[in-house]
Amino acid sequence: MNRYQDLIDHIDHYELGHLVIDNNETLKLQLKKDNSIIEIPRDYSIEVFNECRFEKHTHETLLTVKDDIGWPAYAGLYTKIKRKGGN
Repeated sequence: MNRYQDLIDHIDHYELGHLVIDNNETLKLQLKKDNSIIEIPRDYSIEVFNECRFEKHTHETLLTVKDDIGWPAYAGLYTKIKRKGGN
């Protein structure tokens, strides 16, 4: 991710960081700005950076999709979140 995209996302009121999946039950974000970890509310839009682009996903998809050996497929990926419909 480049710093210009980070700046645009900040101006658009996104929180940026890495996706954390806690016990396959809860989505959290490790914030880029201070490494603190926050829970992602269900009323937030979630976009995960995957293969050179951001993809929108639901809570359910992020919690249920696994890789070939059974780990959460999206855990650890660069992610941006924002309250749906708001700034």
